Amino acid sequence: MNTMSEVRKQPDGTIAPTTLEPPSGSCSAAHRPRGDFRLVHISDPHLSRQFYPEHLKSFKLLLKSILASGCDHLVITGDIVSTANETDYTLAREILGTLGFLESSRLTVVPGNHDIFGGPHRAVDILSFPQYIRSVDYQRNLERFRLTFSETFDGVKFLAEDSAFPFLKNVGPYALIGLNSIPPWSIRKNPLGTNGALDEQQRSLFSDATLKSELGNRTPLVAMHHHFNDLQDQSIGGSFWKRVESNTMRMRGRKRALRMFQSAGVKYILHGHIHCNDIWQHGSITLLNGAGAVCDDPHRFLKYNEILTEANQERVRTVTLPIPYQVPSYALPLRHLRYPVNLRSLPASAKLTNA
Repeated sequence: MNTMSEVRKQPDGTIAPTTLEPPSGSCSAAHRPRGDFRLVHISDPHLSRQFYPEHLKSFKLLLKSILASGCDHLVITGDIVSTANETDYTLAREILGTLGFLESSRLTVVPGNHDIFGGPHRAVDILSFPQYIRSVDYQRNLERFRLTFSETFDGVKFLAEDSAFPFLKNVGPYALIGLNSIPPWSIRKNPLGTNGALDEQQRSLFSDATLKSELGNRTPLVAMHHHFNDLQDQSIGGSFWKRVESNTMRMRGRKRALRMFQSAGVKYILHGHIHCNDIWQHGSITLLNGAGAVCDDPHRFLKYNEILTEANQERVRTVTLPIPYQVPSYALPLRHLRYPVNLRSLPASAKLTNA
């Protein structure tokens, strides 16, 4: 049976998660009451026929379950592929298209660092990747991402003249703001391509008075790849991993970004990057990490995040399916960069425990 963790506001303003059973006889989108809307969020499937064939199986099973749940719109916040090569992009497109997701009204995607730079997948890659990443054509790969999923950009409002990001898409009751948090390679600021940042063009959107008029009466929602949390694990020496994270695995300018989002009235941030599913609260913003959808989360079952608007009420929850992750039939010498860490929120945040 599916397990869900639901977020509810208490009278004192705090948020308490409760575990509940899924509604019996989940109806399709076509048969739900008018005005109801189910937005589903996943991240980091890391599709690769060569390195992670088990992810392909898990991804297909997850998408079929999402379809059966009556999903109105799916958001994937990056690292759709793991190698950034054309073969895996074609494969991702084929899977999404076959299941009917490859259209703007059904799917929104934003890039992750693996979609642009790839990553080390074998032990031998550790030595060669720092040199390889310098030769990556950032703009070409970013454009390939957009072209691969071109149907999902139909009808969106591009908010910059020379870039697909940021963009604005009306999705049910939401105004979905798609951001690219993957900066170009930099020896100092982004040596492995895993750090995140928003460029000035995207930041300026949130200080533009015209944004509110563009949003209309819809609820603003941000979709991007990078997380807003600190990383910590005392059992393995938190200070070491924190130094690693500070240089190679963080969202730069995250506090400033959160202030910008709050000033623009953003209610939800959907993201990935750190491989687990978590729901966090920072002030008025709820942050949903969907990166444990098909791999690496300590709770090794397929899962997705969901924002359900029903009878003018919103419910936010993580749905865990009774389907374990598919596992490889062989052991690779190295998985892509995955730090064995726990998450700790920003000082003003309260972590929500998922079922």
